[in-house]
Amino acid sequence: MWNDVEKIVYVLAGGKTKRGKVKLGSREVSSARDLELVVQEGLPSESVEITIEYIFPDDPAPRYQIVPRATLSRRIKNGERLSPEESEKLQRVARVFAMALDVWGSEEDAREFMVKLHPMLDDRSPFEASLTEIGAREVESILGRLLFGSAA
Repeated sequence: MWNDVEKIVYVLAGGKTKRGKVKLGSREVSSARDLELVVQEGLPSESVEITIEYIFPDDPAPRYQIVPRATLSRRIKNGERLSPEESEKLQRVARVFAMALDVWGSEEDAREFMVKLHPMLDDRSPFEASLTEIGAREVESILGRLLFGSAA
């Protein structure tokens, strides 16, 4: 399975990080275990806006598929973290987008992939499918075939 923590963290940080350790919330992340711990603790609520703005710069609506609008507003206002479940969902979307960046080689093409309905996903978009773990694995399977040279 594809799992490049550095690239996932890059997406979670809105595409504004350098190599090495990156701070997400109160913890530096440089390994899969670090990322797992941050997700379990709950990512900072601002991570939703930062990540979704990077993936979908022209469409803020997807952030509310991660966390409902009122809940997200309250959490940001109160400086609260995301729940572990919401953090996991955001991490999944970031992981899929990071892999799409590897496959397509450009942010624009990866973004287009994330929103385009795909027949192998029952005509759902990769973003929509990535909201569940099983769906994310389906998307990663498609991307893996493209990345490693078999038909998708």
